[in-house]
Formats: sequence, C-alpha cells, structure tokens
Amino acid sequence: MGNAKALEIWTAQTLCNVGVLLSMVSFLLHIGRPYFDRILSRLTLRVAADLWWLTYVVLRDGSLFVALVCGVFCLNLDLMADIKIGLPFVPLGTVALAGAVLVKVFRNAEDINKSFRLSLFLVALGALLNTIGYVLVMEAPGAEYAAAKTGFWQMMAALRSNQNTALAEITFYLAFAMLLALGAAAMLMAARYYGRAARDQGASNVPA
Repeated sequence: MGNAKALEIWTAQTLCNVGVLLSMVSFLLHIGRPYFDRILSRLTLRVAADLWWLTYVVLRDGSLFVALVCGVFCLNLDLMADIKIGLPFVPLGTVALAGAVLVKVFRNAEDINKSFRLSLFLVALGALLNTIGYVLVMEAPGAEYAAAKTGFWQMMAALRSNQNTALAEITFYLAFAMLLALGAAAMLMAARYYGRAARDQGASNVPA
C-alpha cells in the first residue's frame, strides 16, 4: 500500500470516527438543555443571556451538522471497502441524523413541542446506532483479547464494512435511498416555504 493510499484511508477513518463522536456530543447537548435553561434564567444581562444561548445552539446544532456531513462523506462503496464502518448501524445512524436536521430546519424544534421531541428522538436514535456500530463493531476487541475468539465478538467483527462487502452494498443502497427520500422531502418543503413567503410578500406590497 502506497503512502497516498494509506493517508487516504487514515483520513477517511478519522472523519468517520469524528462523525460518530460528534453525534454523541450533539445528543449530550440536546438532553443537557435543562442545565442550559437553568443557567440562562440566572443571567440578568440580556447580552450575556443571548451569548449563552447562542453558544449552546451553535455547539448543539453545529456538532449535529458536522456529524451528518462526516456520515454522508463516508457513505460510498469505495470508502466502505477501505475503512471499517459498523454495519448497518453507522449508515442508518447517518439517516437518523439527517432526519433530525430536516425537522430542525423546517419545523419549530426550539420550543418544547412535538417537533422538539421528534428531533430529540432522531438525534438519540442516530447517536445510539453510531455508538453501537463504533463500540461493538468498529472497535471490537482484537486478537490480543481472549474474548475476541467468542462467537459474539466474531459476529460483531464480521459486520465491519471492509470485511463484509455484501452487507456493505445492501446497507449502502438502503441508506442512500432513504437519504434521497429525505432530500426530496426537503426540496418539497423548501419550495412550499418559499412559495408561501413570496405570496406573503406580494400581499404585503398590495396597496390598501
């Protein structure tokens, strides 16, 4: 293996791992909202309160967005054959994170309402799937551990994308189709939103 190929594999594996870890960070920030709300209620200065809430939102949703980008970047058959991705958990976790982003963009998921609970559920599901794929599959014990010879851990290790190309192919088609469906839904909702905004703007420009 040449140096360029080794660097490519190392970079792709690092991005995959970063995406998995950031999904966990985003989940922790989502469920940690009561803490941020309590601190927010104690800030008497409006500027301090705004900065505190802005920092929280940027960290919470920024980590979610970067985790989604890393997951989508690694969702292709070429990289899945080169690096170890926990199948089918990590690709399906990326789909769940994409659903959470979709809810946040097109619905009011800031207030404690149905949309907020739905986005929280999708973030939690994505983080759970990523955690299972990372801990049990991608980082399963190596040959230096006696447990690696047990049937459970051998089954887990066999779910790595670079060792099970048949499952990798099936998972890729399934996850990619689901992402395309979410993308199509996003396009429809965006078209509806901009159409509504154009009508409202036109109505406001009509002289009384």
